[in-house]
Amino acid sequence: MANEAAAETLSPQIVAEAIDLLPLTKRLGFITSAGAMGYFCDSFDIVVIAYAMPSIALAFHLAPAQLGLIGSAGLAGMAVGSWIWGWVADRWGRAAVFASTVLMFSLFTGVAALSYSAGFLIGARFLTGLGLGGTIPVSQALVTEYSPAALRGRVGGLLPLSWPAGIFAAAGVGLLVVPTLGWRWLFVVGAFPAILAYVVRRVVPESPRWLASKNRFEEARKSLRYIGIGEEELKRAKAALATRPVPPIVEEARFSDLFTPEYARRVIHTWSMWFFSSLSGWAFVVWLPSIYAGIYHIALTRTLFYTFIVAGASVLGRFMAFELVDRIGRKPVMVGGFLLGGIAAWLFTAATTQWALVSVAVLYAFFGDQGALAMTVYTPEVYPLKIRGLGTAWAMALGRIAGVVSPLIVGLLVGTGKISLVWWSMGTSMMIAAVLSLWLAFETKGLNLERVSEISKAREGAARPAQRPA
Repeated sequence: MANEAAAETLSPQIVAEAIDLLPLTKRLGFITSAGAMGYFCDSFDIVVIAYAMPSIALAFHLAPAQLGLIGSAGLAGMAVGSWIWGWVADRWGRAAVFASTVLMFSLFTGVAALSYSAGFLIGARFLTGLGLGGTIPVSQALVTEYSPAALRGRVGGLLPLSWPAGIFAAAGVGLLVVPTLGWRWLFVVGAFPAILAYVVRRVVPESPRWLASKNRFEEARKSLRYIGIGEEELKRAKAALATRPVPPIVEEARFSDLFTPEYARRVIHTWSMWFFSSLSGWAFVVWLPSIYAGIYHIALTRTLFYTFIVAGASVLGRFMAFELVDRIGRKPVMVGGFLLGGIAAWLFTAATTQWALVSVAVLYAFFGDQGALAMTVYTPEVYPLKIRGLGTAWAMALGRIAGVVSPLIVGLLVGTGKISLVWWSMGTSMMIAAVLSLWLAFETKGLNLERVSEISKAREGAARPAQRPA
């Protein structure tokens, strides 16, 4: 009976209601900052390889195809890790797994500094990716479950802004470290996020929503007290819930649900958009420094300086998109970003001077990252509650798969000596994402999520030919 009373007074619904009534506090800000740092460190450690690759190619005498394997190894581990850690987080908890993933990728980033062969480095990068793949979804879940409803949308947009900042920092550290200390020290610096893991494990308590769902009520109360919610607040939350109708039960989604006619349009669009935009985007991020240094024969220090500028353009593009998606809408930012990014990639074929090469790279990064942020905001909005997590996860998984294969493809193309094929393929991938978004996407700005689902369902029904009566 005691357990039943505890379950009644501290159900996950009561915890959620109490959090939703909470104003922004310093401790909520700290938890959000920890999640943002997870994004930052994740992007730093996944792209740090790009700024080391020109030196690694010389150190191990690697052909372009072998270099492509090194570039893809971390992304392959990331794709696997995202599925493993999501499952583990549902069983062990968000805060513990968040700290574990950060510790794992920090440790193996440091191990990569000890590489004595390309094979050793590939193995270290794959294990790094296993940790990296879990940090983002788990940190997003942790922060979301601590966020009041009024702040959840803003927090959901703020965390991805930390991603290009990590790339920018990696480019800056590469510029400072590689010419003076060598490429191995880039990976030494990448081991420092282990400090974040220690802080999170020691300070940030477990998600109270997750604890309540596991019937660990006393621990849930401790987590709530950390952010300023006591028994009085829980009583008010319980009273507020008692005045509302019981919400309908939503059946658990099945993978086969995604392949019904009702969801065909949005599945085709979001999955292909993530795949083609990521196919181009990861090729650019991973290979640009090596192409500058190895194909265009730009000095290493100058190469790292140029890519530092390009990384800064990515940050500016994300911030611009962050403002535009709520002003002009998701669809225009997606279509415009991918379209102009694709044009910039094609312009590489006409660039003959160093500053021309930098200029078109800046344009690609600025507009491509605008499309990427709008895509990230748009994708979960277009799916109904029942399959929102499933549809979004698989769309992003297609992006990760593209991230695994694109560095390999670029390595093979670079090996042919026809660099123009790289730029044409990147531009074409972005154009496909733009055309699909123009054709299949619809605007979700300012719409209630349930209304978005109704509009999408109606349009998909209208797109199918009417059946003749029997």
